[in-house]
Amino acid sequence: MQAGDLDVEKAYSYIISMYDGNVGLVRENEYIDKYWLWTDNLLASHALKDKDPELSAKIYNKIREYTDVYNLEFRHPIAVLFNQPAYFKPVVDTNVTGNVWASIAGNGEDLSCSDYVDIAFLKAIYYYNARQYNDAKACYEYGISMFDGYGFKDEAFYADGEKYTTYKLALWKIAADITGYGDAEEALQIIALMQDPATGGVYTHYKKDMSIDSMTNVETTALAILAYSSKPKPQEQSDIIKDRWPLEYYIIVSVIIAAIIAIFLRR
Repeated sequence: MQAGDLDVEKAYSYIISMYDGNVGLVRENEYIDKYWLWTDNLLASHALKDKDPELSAKIYNKIREYTDVYNLEFRHPIAVLFNQPAYFKPVVDTNVTGNVWASIAGNGEDLSCSDYVDIAFLKAIYYYNARQYNDAKACYEYGISMFDGYGFKDEAFYADGEKYTTYKLALWKIAADITGYGDAEEALQIIALMQDPATGGVYTHYKKDMSIDSMTNVETTALAILAYSSKPKPQEQSDIIKDRWPLEYYIIVSVIIAAIIAIFLRR
């Protein structure tokens, strides 16, 4: 591991240490006995696929079990990372049973890219995958416009008492790699600073002076792993062209070509 990098092996160990065999899920952290189906356990299962496929499958199957037994629907913005239908409405923390919880998108208006950084980057991925490139670029740019060199100042930043949120840096890196709209190496540097050197867990919130202002948790640690394992996806040639030229240009060019052809046909 190079200086300044996340110790990914320790991060893996942190998540694995949170697994409770009696419940079949990972807890939120070492101090809180809550077991979030999503996002914590879903992200943990995804992050552990290469490191510990057996545990990854156990966690995923347990999520499916709770989903079937309690008739739950996976409605959450993070679904876009799993190529599933994403819901961008405000989420409601829902007690499934006992200490098992899930965050489920409710009703109301969709959350805006201009208000929340996580929504901006997740919507950028959503629109990009749907080949709605203008909307994808707009949401991505909304997201990075809220970065001040230390972290993201969105609506949640002020609601949380002016605390930066680490997992939003991870989403920046993932969105940058998928869309190709920029790089986010600075995000990785800050994420690494938020890792607890003893446990390997990644802290959720921090202040402008980079001092810790929270606890570590599985959700943030799993997203940190995914950000570090994320690689830029080669763009298709058609995607590159669409990024360079707005749709209006193609319409104008098409009209001009059609007019030229019409002139020649009349001769």
